[in-house]
Amino acid sequence: MREYPHLIDNRRKSLGDVLNEVAINYKNLSIATGYWDIEGTLQIIESIKNYDSVRLLIGKEPLAHRLQQKFNIDPDSPQNIFPDTDIEHDLENYSDSFKINKLRETAKIISEMIKDGKLQVRIFRKPRLHAKAYIFGKDTDDTGVGILGSSNFTKAGLTSNAELNSLVDDTHLVLYAPKTKTQPHSYLSWFDEMWNDEEALEWTGQFSEIIAESPLGDLTYGPYDVYIKTLMELFPEELIEPCPFTKDVSDYLHPFQNQNALALRRKLFTNGVAMLSDSVGLGKTVTSAAVIDQYIKEEKDNIVLILPASLKQQWIDELASEPWDLAEYKDYNLVTQQNIRELNELKDIYVEKSAKQKDVDLFVIDEAHNLRNQNSERYRIILELLQANPNSHVLLLTATPVNNSLMDFAYQIQLASKGDLVSRNVRLKRRNSDTVLNVDFFEALRRIQSEATRYQKQGKEYDWNFHKSTLISGLRHYLVRSTRQGVIRRNAMKKVEEQEKIFPESKVKQIIYKYTDEQLEYINKIIEKNIESVFEGIDPRLINLDITSNITQINSHPLDLVKDIHEKQINAEYESISKQYNIDEDTSRENILTNNNKKFSVISIIFQIINLLGFSPYRLDLYENRYFNKSIEGIRSYGVESKQARKIQMQMTIHNMLQTTWLKRLESSTETLKKSMEYYLDRIYIVNKWLNEGYLVGVTDANILESEYGDSVEEAFEDYNEYLKEFALAIKTGKESSVEKRGIEYKPADSDKYNISQLHMDFKRDVKITNVLIELLSELSKPESNTKLIEFAKGLKKVVSGGEYGGKALIFSFFSDTINYLKDNLPKLLEDEIEDFNEKALFVTGQMGDPKKASRLFSPKSQKYKLKKDEIEVNYLFATDVLSEGQNLQDAAILVNYDLHWNPVRMIQRNGRINRLGSTFEEVLIVNSRPHDDLEMYLNLLKRLESKISAIGSTVGTDQSVLGERIKPREFTDRLEESYVEYSTDSFGIYDTDSDKATIAWQQIEGEKDLFDWSDKYSLELRSFIDANKDNLNEIERIKSIPIGKWNYLPESNKEYMVPGEIIGLYKTDGVYTATNEIVQDLSFVRINKSYEQRGPFSNIIAEYISEEFALERIKTEPTDNKRKFDLIEIDRTEYYQKGLIEVDYSSNRKKRYYEIKPAGDGALHLLNQHLNISDIQGVISSGITRSNEKKEFEKIVRLVNNEWKEFKQLNLSTLNRFQKLVSLLNEKTKKEYEQNEIKGVLFYASPE
Repeated sequence: MREYPHLIDNRRKSLGDVLNEVAINYKNLSIATGYWDIEGTLQIIESIKNYDSVRLLIGKEPLAHRLQQKFNIDPDSPQNIFPDTDIEHDLENYSDSFKINKLRETAKIISEMIKDGKLQVRIFRKPRLHAKAYIFGKDTDDTGVGILGSSNFTKAGLTSNAELNSLVDDTHLVLYAPKTKTQPHSYLSWFDEMWNDEEALEWTGQFSEIIAESPLGDLTYGPYDVYIKTLMELFPEELIEPCPFTKDVSDYLHPFQNQNALALRRKLFTNGVAMLSDSVGLGKTVTSAAVIDQYIKEEKDNIVLILPASLKQQWIDELASEPWDLAEYKDYNLVTQQNIRELNELKDIYVEKSAKQKDVDLFVIDEAHNLRNQNSERYRIILELLQANPNSHVLLLTATPVNNSLMDFAYQIQLASKGDLVSRNVRLKRRNSDTVLNVDFFEALRRIQSEATRYQKQGKEYDWNFHKSTLISGLRHYLVRSTRQGVIRRNAMKKVEEQEKIFPESKVKQIIYKYTDEQLEYINKIIEKNIESVFEGIDPRLINLDITSNITQINSHPLDLVKDIHEKQINAEYESISKQYNIDEDTSRENILTNNNKKFSVISIIFQIINLLGFSPYRLDLYENRYFNKSIEGIRSYGVESKQARKIQMQMTIHNMLQTTWLKRLESSTETLKKSMEYYLDRIYIVNKWLNEGYLVGVTDANILESEYGDSVEEAFEDYNEYLKEFALAIKTGKESSVEKRGIEYKPADSDKYNISQLHMDFKRDVKITNVLIELLSELSKPESNTKLIEFAKGLKKVVSGGEYGGKALIFSFFSDTINYLKDNLPKLLEDEIEDFNEKALFVTGQMGDPKKASRLFSPKSQKYKLKKDEIEVNYLFATDVLSEGQNLQDAAILVNYDLHWNPVRMIQRNGRINRLGSTFEEVLIVNSRPHDDLEMYLNLLKRLESKISAIGSTVGTDQSVLGERIKPREFTDRLEESYVEYSTDSFGIYDTDSDKATIAWQQIEGEKDLFDWSDKYSLELRSFIDANKDNLNEIERIKSIPIGKWNYLPESNKEYMVPGEIIGLYKTDGVYTATNEIVQDLSFVRINKSYEQRGPFSNIIAEYISEEFALERIKTEPTDNKRKFDLIEIDRTEYYQKGLIEVDYSSNRKKRYYEIKPAGDGALHLLNQHLNISDIQGVISSGITRSNEKKEFEKIVRLVNNEWKEFKQLNLSTLNRFQKLVSLLNEKTKKEYEQNEIKGVLFYASPE
């Protein structure tokens, strides 16, 4: 008989080796163990796979009561059930093992042994069995071997742990069967007694199932199960089920509001940030009130609301009503966005808070798009307030998250994220390439917007759909959005009794006005009388607007420009025109003076005259001799310093912005444009007055002199010099924002430096032209002959007297001057036509009237307001867009646009004041006041002008206010605008005189989706699955329990997408931010397949990133497609797994750098380090700057350093100190470095054979 060691400790000889030596002599094995793993079985599987019988008895190791209490472990809970949970977990961990192929073979043998009845498993659920035994033989055998000791049937127990086991080969001791209960046990009889114990549960079937369904098993999951499991991994927040709202709240909310409020709570819980972006009229205040109420009920009750001042009372009223019953100061605090002082005081309270001061739990910021400008003081203060409350959640509310750029959204989320420069990783496809990049979402937005702007500058249409997958995958982490059409389609609203429709339908009509032949004749006479004396022989009616609207930068008076182009065209000097005015040669060949056989019209003539204004008071620097009348290239040749160059370029382009604004004012009201003309004339006189006294004083400085200094110009110069000294000192300490600008810069009108005589001449020219315009506009503005005013009065009477839409009308104009003009003149026209019009009409602008009071008097029901005894309900409310945002005015059903609305976002917001939840009307009426003859000209001109401004804005910027009015470039929602600005020969869209056509056009605008309406259909599918199984949680748990690392098949129905031998892998990167212990997970899809290119000695398996959209198109399937198959995937799983892991690891980066230092920053750091000698100065900056305000401070210092070195060849001590202070701040704060813990393969998808 073979000699075996009697003591086995895994040092001199491993238990695994001994078991293999013994096993060759037997066909039966009985094992008692406290735990099992498949790697332990792998050690001996070849020796026992042909056994007649293997019995495995697993007993539970006792867990110390101390540990159960310390870690709050309930051993009897379903998620801790023994040994299922432990074995399932261990089997998942083998999915990335280098031994996966051997382990899969082991699992296959185990399954076959169970199937053949040769392997049986029983378990003790409770700590009943603690022994470990390996018994070879059966009671009829001649020999037997028993091993007792400490080794569990695991790899560690058989090979590496320091164990002590005793081997006995005495057949009697091992196999003897006692005849009575008093006779001593043999090893085998003891095992039999334990095997047959009533607490020993049959577990063979469950054991087989666990192995089969593990990553090592031979049974795949059904395609639909795999699809839902994939969605669970991609959208883990959907699996968070917040505590439901109380019944009174749920009953109050519409179903979609309930869903959205829950979704917001999920995102706030997951990210700390969420944005509610429901379209206009869907009750964002109510939805967010439900969130606020729940936070308070959960004792997270320090709530701060940051609101526009105009919405303050509306919020107070809503929160005070049922079911909330919340009061300001008691339940929440409120501060308005406009009150900088109050915001600062609140910020200081939390920055300097005492130990007893509780952090804010939830900030709610309404109309968050107002905070998209990172450079504003308001943004800075609110950012510091949020940073002083690092654990707070932030809820943003806005219907328009983007106004001009995708970065608007990024800056709002960055603000709510306390200035963090990074967000979530997304996949970004490159155009004209198969490459997919793994980039931060903020960076993706920047790249996409930059690309879109480039296309726009080139006049190309931009395909936003190309990046749809990227945008959706980033937005979903923050955005909750419902649209009116989506809510109706999903039937996610409660119906109002006796009301068929949830929202009113919109009907569109026109009020059409036309200038008379007499007015046109009058204008023609005035022009003909002034052609020589004012227009210097040029007939403004012949100006070719196609040429002038293409000239974006001019450096001479338009009268000179027209003469110059006309003369050069006569001499065929087209190349010279093209070069001087930066236009293409084809345009330069079009006659500058031509009528093109067109009939003159009032609007076109006035606009042609405007084109002859030089705007010299705004362009004083251009009269410097070295710039005057020079081409763009000529000016550039001087090598002008960048700040001055920008100023020059802005002055060369300012006419574009003024012309655009004045065109809009002209259409709104001739009186409104006349006001601008009078203001401009006044500016000419003031600037000219100082010119005559020997000073060059621009419009802005002239305004300062006029309002603050009178004639004391010397005092203004002194104040400015003192200001410069204070500012220079403040820069050294980093407190320049605290220094208020005073006085004006001294610029002598030196004729050696400036073309003063030409400036005087151009002032006189503009005075003459402006006076002509004022004369014309005065005639057109007379109430008795103002056809627009007269037709509007008739139209208003008609729509309110019909009774179909109630008796209330909301009238909007973009311009306060227009509202003032209506206030002064409309009552006289309507006092005898509409009963009590004078008493029941109210006029509100930003400077006149109280918007909140006006809203209450006009719409008391929707405002939840009870009129006081001395108050009269208003039926006619005239307002600027001060009322177009956030107000509930649905007591009315008539909306009138007095002027053409150029911004579609603002247009929809206006309509949303009356067409919103709570309206009792089946239909609302939108009425547009539009010109009869000049609409086509208006729309063409405006589109062309705004395209020019957009192009200018991308290179020069359009952040100046001109004539007190903010000029905006073409709106980001261009594609929406086109649906009503573009027209055909038989239709003018929403301005069509056929009401049905206009209504259809409006419905198309309302239904038009923007980028933020793209729903993530996949997350919605997961939500639908969860909601459908809310009463069957076992089904949800079943899918959730699909093990990590499992290999499955793609759906047969998606075969068209499949490549033989190709595998899709879903990998999860787990990491943590060291400063906050915030866990970060990033999921990536990778395509892994064979390359058939010759790769020498290297593997021909390659892996590459793919987008979520690409992967999910192949994984998606229907519930009926859920048949399970045996796993017959014949590839080297280890190699495929590792290739995918390497690709993910390479792209994930072990340490994320937050701030990318630009060349100017590199240069500045080099100069700084010559003085400061800071170790790894680049690393300190790039890894230390994690917030937007740190980035802003560093970039200010960079500008200071580079300017000081350029001017003085040395750095100020104050600048060095300022930088050292920043470095100290970055070093003192705990670095929020990203530590990548591990990468796991989550699921793998193979093409079905």
